[in-house]
Amino acid sequence: MELEILSHICNQSFSNALQKVDQAVPPIWMMRQAGRYHNHYQQLKQKYTFEQLCREPELACEVTLGPIQEFDFDAAILFSDILFPLDFLGMGLSFSPGPVFEKNLSRSMLDNIHLDAFEEYIQFQHLALQNIRSSLPQNKSLIGFTGGPITLYHFAVRNNPITDNLLIEALPVLEKILNRNIDIQFQNDIDLLMIFDTEANQLTDKEFEDYSLPFIEQIADQYPNRIGYFTKNISHSKFDLLKGVSNLQLTVLGTQHNIFKELSQTHLSLQGNFSNELLAIPEKSDFLMAINEYIDLCQSFDVSQRSGWIASLDHGVQKITPETNIHLFIEQIRTKLA
Repeated sequence: MELEILSHICNQSFSNALQKVDQAVPPIWMMRQAGRYHNHYQQLKQKYTFEQLCREPELACEVTLGPIQEFDFDAAILFSDILFPLDFLGMGLSFSPGPVFEKNLSRSMLDNIHLDAFEEYIQFQHLALQNIRSSLPQNKSLIGFTGGPITLYHFAVRNNPITDNLLIEALPVLEKILNRNIDIQFQNDIDLLMIFDTEANQLTDKEFEDYSLPFIEQIADQYPNRIGYFTKNISHSKFDLLKGVSNLQLTVLGTQHNIFKELSQTHLSLQGNFSNELLAIPEKSDFLMAINEYIDLCQSFDVSQRSGWIASLDHGVQKITPETNIHLFIEQIRTKLA
């Protein structure tokens, strides 16, 4: 069953990593690989707003494909934003440059949701994925994403301290919207869907079990072996909880974990473990020293111990990251581990 589910994945290295097949050179992709550090993106931002780049399918496709064409990553990830479900609820999302909501989250929004209208609302994302999949080279994989429900709720109330505590009412509504969003993305033959749940790192373990884990389990059961999960600087205890989700495929580890020692202790494929701060080192000689130290660490584990590893970062690419460092990271991984 698992091989059948994964057989359509376009990039062989990515497929091998998700199936934990031994391979010397891992696949490489990075969160925020389409973004502010990239000259291609900056040129588009001189002509278009962030919202246009997300909402106009041709532009979203162009932004998504830019890093594939420039750096030859193994997988593309949809260029979009996790907060559109809050706009659908009626909060009036805009970007200036960060997210701004015209209205506060209210009980009325949650009580009067018209879920059947979401597919029409999110049509721009559906069309963007169609364009990306048809334009993407056949040897590249495609990753979709949504936010986690608790992360969306935190964004909704972050700058609204007088809002009633709507957590218990909001989470089921957000989960319904996200379920629809995920179904729509999978209609476009994505290879993996990431749940970006940055705010979950602020939860206690009990809160994580109550508010984040049930949604992860439900989506992983609905799309077995095709869901990845990220929260920033995941703790060892939360990671242990994720390891109990049998149909979850992948999670992202930070630099506080030894990714190669962890791989043998879980069914999950693991991504990350190189610091996005190191990737942003401005001096080429200093960066080469950092990446060489990292490759020495990788080479201290044999190929079988690296089975299931996706080379990436502990978080997204920073705005200040030199493009040359991205090129060097990919070049050094692919040549020195071969």
